[in-house]
Amino acid sequence: MHKGKIAGAIAYLLFLFVVVEIALQAFYYVTVGDFLFRRAALPIYQHEPHAGYGNKPNLSFEHQTSEFRANYYTNSAGFRVPRPGVEYPIAKPKNTYRILLLGPSFAYGWGVNYQKSFAALLPEFLEARGFATGQRIELINAGVPAMYAGPQLNWYKHEGARYRPDLVLQFVYGSMAVNADSRQRFAVDKFGYITEQNLPPDQIWRARLKKFASVFYIWKIWTEIQNRLDPVHTKTVAGAGRAMEVPIAPFNPLGESELKSIRLYDQLKQVVQQSGSDLSVVYFPLSYSVHPEDEIRWRHLGIRNIKDQQEFDSAFERYLNGRQIHVVNITKDLQMAAKKGHRLYYWLDIHWTAEGNAAAAHAVSERLKR
Repeated sequence: MHKGKIAGAIAYLLFLFVVVEIALQAFYYVTVGDFLFRRAALPIYQHEPHAGYGNKPNLSFEHQTSEFRANYYTNSAGFRVPRPGVEYPIAKPKNTYRILLLGPSFAYGWGVNYQKSFAALLPEFLEARGFATGQRIELINAGVPAMYAGPQLNWYKHEGARYRPDLVLQFVYGSMAVNADSRQRFAVDKFGYITEQNLPPDQIWRARLKKFASVFYIWKIWTEIQNRLDPVHTKTVAGAGRAMEVPIAPFNPLGESELKSIRLYDQLKQVVQQSGSDLSVVYFPLSYSVHPEDEIRWRHLGIRNIKDQQEFDSAFERYLNGRQIHVVNITKDLQMAAKKGHRLYYWLDIHWTAEGNAAAAHAVSERLKR
């Protein structure tokens, strides 16, 4: 009799756990766009000696979700291209103004066909504005989804600089405080997925357990309690597609996260200038800063005070411009475009829609022309 009661209690608790887990997984899906238990990455990568991983060469891949369908093609160098067979010679053709685009998935053009991506539209808009008069504008899209700035900088030193671009555009999104770690933290498995390497066993198990929504939200609550009891300078944000921390204090160039980021920006400027190129850092926010209706779904992922974050990034922008590191902050441009009724970011996926890509390309072309 006693054993039967224990077994019944255990069965009841398991039933409650399953119900709660299903409900929380559904909530996460509605707010983020995927289930915690499912791999959200795509098998589109290959090992790259300088950055650790890069785009798989000669790729032809159809990416389909509930919000979009897009075809991705890469050439023999792993650059995303509009169609198979498009190659870029290392030696720049005559009468050509060459732009090299660096960055993660926003630069790559995640979620749209190439013709509607920022990389395709920017040269068109620049030529229409008379930029680089008399020259054909060529843009090489070296964006790699999930790529950190540090490893991509290492790739540029050894590979990208050989293309001798006239202008290098570095995409930074979400926060001007970037992850400055240049180590090769990720590897590519035999299926073409990127996986974080050299993790200790406790972190591996923690990552596995956090695929359960009930564990994930308990961890979020516990982290929030710790932050309130022992305030820190930055706050981790989940679901941003990058290791992202937002500030909970004003911009301080001597702060730990700011200082590391500034060093990386300085290194980027130095390396780009040594290759005979100009540098522009293009910064833009995530959707909660552009579409007010998105704020509520980002709250449980760590976003709290959007105004303070925007002021932090604006101060960071002014500081870098003062160091002769050209920053193009298109936050206000995207906000103005959104007020016209266009949806610039997908609702579930964090990336730009076709309209978002167009608005960003228009804003950057205007700034570069000026």
